[in-house]
Amino acid sequence: MLLLTCPAQLRSLEEALRRRLPTSLPVLGTVMTVARGNPAAHEVLVDSWPDFSVVLTRLRPEEHKDHKDFYTNQMTVYYQDEGVWRALLGGNEAVGWTRAFQVNGMQDGLYEAVREAADARGLRLD
Repeated sequence: MLLLTCPAQLRSLEEALRRRLPTSLPVLGTVMTVARGNPAAHEVLVDSWPDFSVVLTRLRPEEHKDHKDFYTNQMTVYYQDEGVWRALLGGNEAVGWTRAFQVNGMQDGLYEAVREAADARGLRLD
């Protein structure tokens, strides 16, 4: 995954996500926050740039104070290709499987993809 920090890239991503409302709404808010100073210490990741299929927002890894707190360890996701999202879930880069977390998104198949990835790792999903 690629970490977007450049203001121009974040603005471009924001524009692209606005065109994909309402399903992009969960990530759009975080992208806007990061682009405007990032007081919440989040990061924006994409699978590729500028032609992205998945946008993932999450708290910066160094900000994780409690690995059991799934309220703090929230992620939001928007994907255009569920297969790319599933592939990212299969790896260790996008999701920190060693801590409790919450994934928010508005697309069909999101829950099932996370459940299947957790099951493949022998993890319990609540």
